[in-house]
This record gives sequence, C-alpha cells and structure tokens, in this order.
Amino acid sequence: MVLFVEKSLDYKVGEKLKSWRLERGYTQKDLAEKLGVKYWVILQYEKGNRRISIERLYAITEALSISITDLIPISKSCLEDEGEEILNLVREYKKINDQELRKMFCLLTNFVQVSEKSSKKAEKIKIAKGLVKAGVSVDIVAKTIGLSADECVEEKGGSIYCQIGKKIKEWRLVREYTQKDLVEKMSTTRDEISNYEQGRTAVPLDKLYEMAEALSINITDLLIEEGSKVKNELPDLIKEYKEIESQELRHALIKSLFEGIRICEEKVREIERIKVAKDLVKGGISIDIILQIIGLSVDQIA
Repeated sequence: MVLFVEKSLDYKVGEKLKSWRLERGYTQKDLAEKLGVKYWVILQYEKGNRRISIERLYAITEALSISITDLIPISKSCLEDEGEEILNLVREYKKINDQELRKMFCLLTNFVQVSEKSSKKAEKIKIAKGLVKAGVSVDIVAKTIGLSADECVEEKGGSIYCQIGKKIKEWRLVREYTQKDLVEKMSTTRDEISNYEQGRTAVPLDKLYEMAEALSINITDLLIEEGSKVKNELPDLIKEYKEIESQELRHALIKSLFEGIRICEEKVREIERIKVAKDLVKGGISIDIILQIIGLSVDQIA
C-alpha cells in the first residue's frame, strides 16, 4: 500500500527556491551573501525546515531576479471561473480579423484596467483628504476607508506588510465580510486580522494562503504587484496610437471609445463614493460631514 503524504507549504517553497537558485547558477553561499544571512539559513529554507517570511521572500526574488509567484505554489481552483471568462475574451478577440483593431483592443483593455483601479483609489484619497481637512481624525478616516494614514495626507508606498494589509482589507470589503466574518472562516482572532490589515504584524505565508482561501481569491490577489519593478505595464500610448494607420480608427478611438471609458470612469467613481460613504456612516462619522465632503444625498447612503 502506497501512502500519499502532501508536501508542506514550506517544503514546496523550498523546492522552488532551490530550483531557481540552481537556475541562476548560485551556490547556497552566493545567495546567502546577497541576502546577508548564513548559508545554513538557505539550506534550511530549501529543505522546508525553516519558514520564510514574506518580506524575506521578496528579498529572495530580488536577489534571483524573479517574481514572487515563481516561488510560491499557485492554486488553479480559484482561477477556474476567471479562466472561463478569459477564454470567452480570447474567443471574441480571435473574431477580430483586422490587425489594427486588434492593436486597439489590447490598448483599450490595458487602459481600462489601469484606469478603473486608479479611479477607485484616487476617489478614496480625495475623500480621505477632505475629511482630514474637515477635522476628522486621520486614524479614523484611514481605518474606515481602508487607506494608510500617510495616504490620507500624502500618498506614499508604505512597507510590504502595509501594502499587503491594504489588499487584505480591500478584498474583505469586496466580499462584504466584517473582520469577525473572516475570523470565523479562519483559525485566527479579530485582533490578528486587524493587525494584518494595518500592516502592524507580518503575515506568515501559510496564513496568507488561508486568508486567500477564506476570501475565495488567489494568493496573487493579496501580493504586491511587481510589474513596475521589471517593466512598464502601460503601453506607450503615443507609439501605439501612431501605429494605427487608419484615420477612421484613430477617430473612433478618440471620439467614441475614450468617451465611453470616461463615462464608465465617472460611474466607477460614483459607486466608490457611495461605498466609502456607507463605510464612514458605519464608522460613526457625522452624516453632515460626509454629505458635505463627498457630495451625495442622504438617500444615496441610506
């Protein structure tokens, strides 16, 4: 009889670490020197005998010139629904025979994705700064809206754990879970969740996996986006635009599609304003101040 023993998370990460170290032609001593640790620490990491903190994982990815997703196992189950959606997208894309239209389609897809994310955060920051100027406590505003205290005054990147904490809270709110709801789905406490979200406590990798499962998302949704470290994800708009030879397509891009995106962006901002306003009401902030700063009616946040 053959017994199947599932490999631990630490062991799986260690295997990937060793594989990438060898791929880069580094000895354990070489990598240890890059990280400022003893070689036996790397040895323990690779054997799965020592847990690697997320902060150290990011340091390793930088030393090996790889992505964080190259070091951690990614579950496919959370990607099934999205995979079907992507498949439909590809099918529609293949129906476009004109090469210029394909270029424009890719350009707009990237633009819309970045624009939506940017619009949501920009609206949060705008509201937060308005509330702080009106005399509301920075800590209360930051906690209620889901920004760091620094972002309520001046936007900053923050530490790795602050950024991950913000993502945890964002996804929790997307799922409409309270901290208590999330606690019930995990083996943790409410204080621990709060500390994770505020970036006060380092999140262990196994806990991050547990959190991703509880939120029905993929582990990558909680990790810091690294594209900006290795390449500019945004296409060069001017270069792409000039490569569209058809003047009619250029006209459609500017006059029709961008106008549609602008209208959608306004809708995204409005939805975000209402969502933030309701969170502020729940947080005990005066409705009069909320209406004054955000510019909504009582009916919209009731």
